[in-house]
Amino acid sequence: MDTYGLLKTAMEVSNKRAELISTNIANVNTNNYKAKRVQFESELQKALGKHQFALTTTNEKHIGDLTSLEPKVIENKATSLKGNGNNVDLEVEMLDQATNGLYYNAMTAQLNGRYRMMNYILSN
Repeated sequence: MDTYGLLKTAMEVSNKRAELISTNIANVNTNNYKAKRVQFESELQKALGKHQFALTTTNEKHIGDLTSLEPKVIENKATSLKGNGNNVDLEVEMLDQATNGLYYNAMTAQLNGRYRMMNYILSN
């Protein structure tokens, strides 16, 4: 997976995270609703760590095939914050929403920077 592919995947994960956060917020008062989270960064670390010593590379920039890496949606069924069985904490969701917005903006800035650099190289 190249850098552009990894940035694309990171932006897709951020989009999925935004959808889940919105769903969690919308269900803040729904009986027995359990908050969902996207788990990706730890999966990426596992994939990189797993291949760290097992790969034979032809170039030091190769990190292995990460195309099969998918984000996981996890649900915390163990906790309840309210008497109705719901475990959505609105403050946590709002914090996650702000963090995810910053993350998405950072990925967009990285991608735009790479496109500007590519455009500059092709122009000159």
